[in-house]
Amino acid sequence: LSFSSLSYGQFWSDFEDGTLQGFTNGDGTTEQLFVHQEAGSHFLQKDCDGSNSALGEMMIINTEQWIGNYFYSPTGDDMAMRGIDEIYIRNENDFDIHLRVGFTGSNGYQVVSTLPTIIPAFSDWNFYNLPYYVDFPTISNLTIINNVDGIPFLELFNHIHDLFEDVVEIRFFHNEEESFNPQTVIGSLQIDDIYSYQLLNNTDNSLSKVRLYPNPVSSNLMVQIPNAIQAEVIVYNVLGDKVKSQTLDNVRTSLDLSALQSGIYLVKISSETETITKKIIKD
Repeated sequence: LSFSSLSYGQFWSDFEDGTLQGFTNGDGTTEQLFVHQEAGSHFLQKDCDGSNSALGEMMIINTEQWIGNYFYSPTGDDMAMRGIDEIYIRNENDFDIHLRVGFTGSNGYQVVSTLPTIIPAFSDWNFYNLPYYVDFPTISNLTIINNVDGIPFLELFNHIHDLFEDVVEIRFFHNEEESFNPQTVIGSLQIDDIYSYQLLNNTDNSLSKVRLYPNPVSSNLMVQIPNAIQAEVIVYNVLGDKVKSQTLDNVRTSLDLSALQSGIYLVKISSETETITKKIIKD
């Protein structure tokens, strides 16, 4: 099994349609939530006013997307679990963001990241992930919010498994302490993309193993593909215009992007059987 770079269904958010894509404040309102455009890309921004209310909380929730069953079978036999594999975020605040993800299931159980992902103060756009998984007998990097005193482990594990079979709310928020609730702060939360990658039953030649580096790139982008398979790469700007294309027939190929303007680009790589799309940033 390997990771595919494609996302499916409701388990992604990119805000490129200019909408909030189901995200709200903790109380369901959308006040002080905006979608801004910068360098041709859209991102969500939550402005927090520091008040003891949903408007002061550094948190967004979603009950329309990112819900449902987080388990799926890539092979027909083995089960896999969706994660928050990629979140593209910027922190313009003068404090580190301790980013956590929380889930609520239809069974009433709630879990939250045990360890946060740290987004440094005054840091530019960068990719992060929010790791967790549930695979018997392990519940990794998830703290159970419910009172579980006296509940046998097997029963408890089944409750958490059931939670992820029917998630009804996801929340992304800042809190230095381990909690299901956010801190109230004066500042902003800026998120460009959130992705959950789909596991597929791929061969070792899968394009899911493609690597693009460095990213951000200033001149030459290295494209590394598995086992020198035949593939083509096309680079698009945010308007959908093709700005570069090249055939890939070596394990490593260098693309000269020095002539491109700074901004966000999409790199589409296609073989006879697969196509993937990745985002890069040109400095």
